[in-house]
Amino acid sequence: MAVYGIDFGTCNSCIAVAEDNGNIEVVPSRRNETTTPSLVMFNNEGKPVVGTTAKNAMTRANPNNVVAYIKTELNKDTTMAAYRISPNEQRQMSPIEPTACIYYELVSHSNMFRRGKRLEETDKAVITVPAVCSDMQREQTKIAAQLAGIQVLKVISEPAAAAISYNIKVGETIMVFDLGGGTLDVSIICRISNDEYKVLSTEGHPTLGGLQWDRKLLQLCYMDLGLQYSDDYATPKQLIVMERFKIDLCEEGSAVVNFIDNEGVQQEVEIQLAEFSQFTESLVKEAMQVMDSAIADARTASPNLKIDRVCLAGGSSKMPAIRQAIAAHLPTIPVDISDPDQAIARGAARYALSLIKGGSHYDINVDERGHAYGIVTTDNNGILVVDNIILRTDPIEIEGITFQRFMPNTSNHFRITIIENDVNLRRFRYRKNQHVAYFSGDIEFPKQVPVGECIDFTLSRDGDGIVHLKVACSGKSSRFKFATKMNTISEELRQRVHTLLERMKQ
Repeated sequence: MAVYGIDFGTCNSCIAVAEDNGNIEVVPSRRNETTTPSLVMFNNEGKPVVGTTAKNAMTRANPNNVVAYIKTELNKDTTMAAYRISPNEQRQMSPIEPTACIYYELVSHSNMFRRGKRLEETDKAVITVPAVCSDMQREQTKIAAQLAGIQVLKVISEPAAAAISYNIKVGETIMVFDLGGGTLDVSIICRISNDEYKVLSTEGHPTLGGLQWDRKLLQLCYMDLGLQYSDDYATPKQLIVMERFKIDLCEEGSAVVNFIDNEGVQQEVEIQLAEFSQFTESLVKEAMQVMDSAIADARTASPNLKIDRVCLAGGSSKMPAIRQAIAAHLPTIPVDISDPDQAIARGAARYALSLIKGGSHYDINVDERGHAYGIVTTDNNGILVVDNIILRTDPIEIEGITFQRFMPNTSNHFRITIIENDVNLRRFRYRKNQHVAYFSGDIEFPKQVPVGECIDFTLSRDGDGIVHLKVACSGKSSRFKFATKMNTISEELRQRVHTLLERMKQ
């Protein structure tokens, strides 16, 4: 039986297949490339078109029928801007819709590729998410994949998948430095035994990725031309143009950048790699600070920590400045750059095979880490604090931790706020914007609950890292998911995704 591993990226996505015999390979895209651009264009018939065609269309003037950088939207509990779905339809979308289109394209094309080779098709896959992503992003990513017809075997972090791909030896400890288009994850992972990997620490930056270097390149072009620059000029269209020249710049040492400025004037300027590297030093410094935090955190758990090698993942990790900074920062540790674009998808496919194959040769157990989760309450001095129920150092899968609160007044509602955070303390002072995400709302009971009645709240986290809340009182209980607050998405959204996917089949 074959299974897929899917790396859904901010800028590009990759899918690998693991065969029953243990062979793993990346499935080429329709353009015979190892990755597929993560963009969706809606043509005049309303058909979603994924990949290079959509990316090329983005460079046209006012491409309001092309969705880019969808992954960054999955972290928000809002709809995206309005897009022209067809000549007669323009509307806002949930980020789940274009995400589902990308997942469908990856799997349907891969199955078509396999049919051509007379190989078995499959709808089973392990999908990956950034290690620092929120519960909402994990859940919405999984929902999108499921709506695309994928049987999601597991959701694992991108660095964990990369570690599996890099075939670390038993007893070896590696650092996975995963710099993608939108996020940075740094994880320190050791292989405990033949079938067990342990994540010692994970640190990250949810908005530091290749896109930030693309923004800096655009800004540098304006500066070199003596033009006034504003961050508003960094539209998706401009950033995609800059991405192409950034790659040329890193590979060739210089590049002549052609772009249309905010006044609609065609501009041309030559940029040297040394100049670009100096201009983006602050971004590299931020990345190194994340790396230092990961090392410090790992040393807390393992005082005798010895990192054997650094393994790069994510296309943006190929920038020379990143490799040079890591080498300067960790001069005695070798840097493995063999497979940054494909490592995550390959590792996910290898892990997927372990889930369906079984047996000591294939078993893989990944001990991951996630965010902390706590409730907002007041201490004895009346100060708002967060009591963390789940800590960052707790295993990714937790059956359930119960805490109690008492009804402040007779009512059929109880208001609770749960904070997703990165603080590894049982209690800390609550500050606005300190959290990653939060659930805040009224828990409604079927009848009036008397003042002083005990209410049991149970937080659990499943194997995919998705948090669930169970509330019990007076013999009645309700269940919620942290991100969506309910166990289902709307029927309207399901139907909209179904319609888009049906158009893709035409």
